[in-house]
Amino acid sequence: MKKAVLLAIVAWVSWGCATLSVSYKLGTKAALNKDWDKAISCYEKAVREDPDNSIYKTSLWRAKLAAAYFHLNKARDLGSHQKIEEARSEYEKALSYGVLSESVAEEAEALGKEKAREEIVKEVRIEPPVKLKVDKQKIELRFPVQAPLKSIFEAMGKQARINILFDDQFRDIPNFSFTLTDVTFEEALNHLCLSSKNFSSIVDEKTVMIAPDLPQKRVQYELNVIKTFYLSNVNAEDIRVALQQMLRSQYRQPQVTVDKNLNSVTIRDTPAVVELAEKILRSWDKARGEVFIDLEIMEVSRIKVRQIGVDLALATQAIGLKYIGPTAPSDSWLSLKDIDFSKKEYFQITLPTALLQFLEADSDTKIIAQPRLRGIEGEDIDYLVGDKIPIPRTTLYPIAAGGISTQPQVTYEYQDVGIDVKIKPRIHSEKEITLELEIKIKSLAGTGVADIPIISTREVKNVIRLKDGETNLLAGLLKDEERKTKSGIAALKDIPILGGLLSSTEQTIQQTDVILTVTPHIVRSIPVGEQDLKPIWVGPEGVSTTERVSGVVSDEALAERTARQRAEQAAEAARRAEGGGRNRIMLTPANIPATQNQEFRVNINLTAQEEISSLSLSISFDSSLARLKDIAKGSLLAQLGEEAPFLKNIDNSSGSCTIGFSSTATGKGIRGVGILATLIFEAQEKGEGLISVTDSTASAASGRPLTFESIPSRLAVR
Repeated sequence: MKKAVLLAIVAWVSWGCATLSVSYKLGTKAALNKDWDKAISCYEKAVREDPDNSIYKTSLWRAKLAAAYFHLNKARDLGSHQKIEEARSEYEKALSYGVLSESVAEEAEALGKEKAREEIVKEVRIEPPVKLKVDKQKIELRFPVQAPLKSIFEAMGKQARINILFDDQFRDIPNFSFTLTDVTFEEALNHLCLSSKNFSSIVDEKTVMIAPDLPQKRVQYELNVIKTFYLSNVNAEDIRVALQQMLRSQYRQPQVTVDKNLNSVTIRDTPAVVELAEKILRSWDKARGEVFIDLEIMEVSRIKVRQIGVDLALATQAIGLKYIGPTAPSDSWLSLKDIDFSKKEYFQITLPTALLQFLEADSDTKIIAQPRLRGIEGEDIDYLVGDKIPIPRTTLYPIAAGGISTQPQVTYEYQDVGIDVKIKPRIHSEKEITLELEIKIKSLAGTGVADIPIISTREVKNVIRLKDGETNLLAGLLKDEERKTKSGIAALKDIPILGGLLSSTEQTIQQTDVILTVTPHIVRSIPVGEQDLKPIWVGPEGVSTTERVSGVVSDEALAERTARQRAEQAAEAARRAEGGGRNRIMLTPANIPATQNQEFRVNINLTAQEEISSLSLSISFDSSLARLKDIAKGSLLAQLGEEAPFLKNIDNSSGSCTIGFSSTATGKGIRGVGILATLIFEAQEKGEGLISVTDSTASAASGRPLTFESIPSRLAVR
């Protein structure tokens, strides 16, 4: 039976030693020395010997990956120094391992060319469904003598065989001079509209509508487009607010809808705004950079213990005299007159026990970890390998009644012991990488009171910037501890030579050193091409659609627009001072300063020149700046009586509301100047925006449709 058990133990030990082949061990040794070709050869041999061993396959793949990045970094370095042939050779070696992506092959193909291949991006243009059919030949228009503006438009239309229609609010300028040379009809039409503060809208292939350049007229005539953009790399919800702020203008708030399931953004606005949104989204929706970090951690620990000399037994380290005569009392107390010192058999002498020690121990511990981590730029890369050690914690709880006042309750808290690595990478355009490192190495250093584990900690927290493939060495985490204890008989242990025979010396030397190497590699950088570096030109707020599409506004046009806006402001101030003239909807106050979470009110002032039997208003606002709490009826509606229906609908998700009323009496309505309703808001985030009327539909008491001018309010949340 004993022989069978012995044979089983020998067989188990032999099997344990044979689990790792010699080829694998040689490959591991070569990998530690960074001799990748030899390591791959040894690992391949180990895989051939045992094809089902997952350890061999994983080690082979890691070695191929490390070798591929080694040759890739060498190829990039040679390419930066214009050593094209040597770089191509290194690229071929890197690709021969079959572990790199196709982007590396494209990078190798672009080597030596004057300009790397970039993704061809077509110019973003949204073509309208209807275009004017007009000759593209250049024309010359000269009206040196002042003439009515309407006549100039009609003359241009006759020359180009285009029908010119005018909005009912078009204002003719009696004395207007205009001269253009070497321009097409469309260019001449746009320039004339710009100079006269109008805009044009295509009705069909041979008809154009001319209308005043006002927000409500643009809403009435401008063609809107809805387009959905499917994003691949950025979160649609994260960029919604930023996109709205980029597209917001003085007169309108773009409608942006996000679908979280499809990660898409749907925008409804004019073609020019949608084109601008597409350019912005194309520059934002970029694949994030990716890095590969080669990390090597080695901890070497050595403990040396030496015990030499005479060690007195712990229980008998004193010399004692004991009396055992017939008069010895039971309580060990006796009188000296009763002691008979003449008889030696009545006494016992206790002497210490001595042990001669010649003990020496020397132990070495080596921990090596070679994690290869791959992660996304800006995201934490966590690596933890080790054990969870239970640490007991005792808590005293009171007892309800009787007995002792408290009772102990022991709980266990598990603490990680091992290697804990946290790295956050950031890729720079100079092909450098910044690493935010936090490395903790915890190990057991013995036990303390009540056998509670003592945990030794080594921690590194640093921010470093390295080149692609550059290795940084973090060392110096050295702990060197030496203890020496000498024990023996007092006074005698200090006598030279003789004291060494009567004492014991214990010497403990403990050394721990941690060495870290970090080597980052860039797998993929942010794909920024030449097209992304170009600026996106946009005109000032309120420019015409044609100007926004072209993307360029000259200095002369800008100066002319500034003068026109000032004249418009002066005319508007005059109209406000007059208090009449046209049907008007004005939001007051014109400028609203507010602080976060502050409640404020906006009055809808109505100026009606004739009786209005029904009215419907659509008002838009920036829901990120303010939240509409309620809509209160104004004093002007008292003309209709208490029974008149009043409609209010609030949609804070889209930043809009609808207000309406209708008269129940035939041929009767409201008229005059007063407050139609009051909007009650609560300020939200900081920023600036408009509260404006986007659409209005009204009918007079006679049934005739009415039109209104609208004046918005500007909100500033601080």
